Formats: sequence, structure tokens, C-alpha cells
Amino acid sequence: MDVALVEYDVELITEGGVIYDLDNALISLAWEEQEGQLAQKAVVTVVNIKTGSGYLMSLAKLNCMIRIYAHWGAGRQKMFEGSIWEWSYTSAQTKELTLTVYDPMIRLQQCKDIKYFSPGMTTPAMLGSICGDWGVPLAYKWDQQITHEKKVFNGEAVSDIITKLLEEVRQQTGERYVALYKDGALTVSAYGTNSDVYVFDTLNTISTSDKLSMSSLVTRVKIIGKEDNQGRSSVEAVVDGDMRFGILQEVIKRDNDKSIGAAKAEAQATLKERGQPEESIMLNSPDLPFLRKGDAVEVAAGNLIGKFHVLGVSHNATQKQMTMTLRRAG
Repeated sequence: MDVALVEYDVELITEGGVIYDLDNALISLAWEEQEGQLAQKAVVTVVNIKTGSGYLMSLAKLNCMIRIYAHWGAGRQKMFEGSIWEWSYTSAQTKELTLTVYDPMIRLQQCKDIKYFSPGMTTPAMLGSICGDWGVPLAYKWDQQITHEKKVFNGEAVSDIITKLLEEVRQQTGERYVALYKDGALTVSAYGTNSDVYVFDTLNTISTSDKLSMSSLVTRVKIIGKEDNQGRSSVEAVVDGDMRFGILQEVIKRDNDKSIGAAKAEAQATLKERGQPEESIMLNSPDLPFLRKGDAVEVAAGNLIGKFHVLGVSHNATQKQMTMTLRRAG
């Protein structure tokens, strides 16, 4: 595709259902989704122009809808839809109205709940129960799941409950997942399921950065048992990883509901994820508005060669650029 052809449209849907095209008033437009966040976020800044029904500041109320479209010669396609969560007006020379918008997953991040799950339930069953409580369709496309122990959540953010359950699967299987709002549902899938994989080389990459750190490195995991009456815990197993970097130890506490085999599997998953120095990779390029968190890309720029997964992406429609945080695939 020719990124020079990319254009963007923004619509406001008022409380009464009237649709306003904001393109002529648009000052800046950006949207993003980052690792660890279920909700996608957009920031739209417009001039407070006067319409036949009043100024934009009186029409763009909290909880009204904003839609972002992009087209690049393949038809107009919706990139983002969400509700206005924050409203800010500046009475300066340009009289700017800034709208911070989130997709429906923001309600799962903002709301807290209580939840009890009996032992033996599968991951999709648990997530389906949570999503059913909140009227959110679930598309569980990840080929990994486990049978969980008893779970009790008291007054925790709904998104945190979802993340904790998925993290337990990741810890036991060593496989990574991505969770985001897509096609009207909370979608859970593996990384790199996109059919079209785009290549970023020296011709279409603005800049890259690559950083290595030992700050979160783990080379040994010690598994301890339940405390005795004196508060002491015995060491039940020690699992070593790559010891070239010395001993950097993590501790897993095994309670009565977790077998020693499950604890060792969790230790191995920890070493698989954190057993090498952490690499932080960023890439800045012309914008591909449809590229999302979880997609696979190929890079041949700077010192980055190979296939990578997108951990987070920020689209700057004003500058027609995007910034991705990446992880090496495999």
C-alpha cells in the first residue's frame, strides 16, 4: 500500500444521534493501545466552531460517541469507536476542545467487582462468565487454556480479574496472548495471527531503538511450601535457568491447591519469559492505521532483522506516523 494516500475522517455522534463530520475543525488526532491495557484510547482536538445547532463544545458531551475512519484507496474503514471520557476546553486564541475517548473496554478497567469461581473451571468458562455479567461478547481464539483452581476476587477491577486469569495460563503454558476489543467483542488470541505481515525496512522506517537490561532477569526460581506454625516455609524445589548472568532469584509459594508439578511448570514459564535480559524495542514509521497490538511485522532496519510482534502502537494521524513497541517473535 502507498502510505502517502492514507487519509482520516472523524465523526461525532451526539446524544440525539446526529452525526457531525469533524474534519474541517480538526487540529490533531491520535489513538493508541498499549501492553497491559484492555482499552484503546484516542485523543481528538478540534476548533470550537459554531454549527447550526450550536458550538461543538455544547454538542460533544461526555459519553457521546467518536468514530475514526481511514481510507487509502481500499475504501473507507472504521479504525476506532468509543465514548468521550474526558472533556477539556481552552478559551485561548484558537478556542480548542480536546476530547479523550476510550473504547468499551474502559468500563472494565474502571469498574470493580466481586467474583467467585469454583475449582475445575476452564479459562474460557471463567472469562465468559465475567463478560456475561457486563454484557460484553467474548471471542476466545487463543489455543491455550487451563483448568483453574478456586478463585476468589473481592473488589478488584474487572480488567485486572481478566488479566490475572490469562496470566495464569501464560505462566503455566509459557505462551503469550493478546487481549483487546475487536469487532464488538473482547478478543483473546495468540500474537501474530494477522494474515498480512508488513515489512519495515530502511526505505519505510523513520527510526529504531533497541535497549537491553538485566533489571527483570531471573536465572533461578525457588519453590517454597506452606508456612508451618512458626511461620517458616521449607524449600521444595530449585529450578535453574541460564546461570551465565549469576544468581538472580525469584520465589514461588506453593499452597495446598497447587501441586509441585504445577509449581515447577510455573517456574519454567518464568524462566522462559524472564530468563534472558529484557529487550525494549521501538520503531517509528509512516502510519498504517489498521495495524494493531498483537500483529506480527517483519523488520530489516537499524540492528533489527527478523519477525517481531507488536506489543503496543500509537497512531499519530496529524503527522501520519506511528510508533510501535516490539518483541522478537519466537
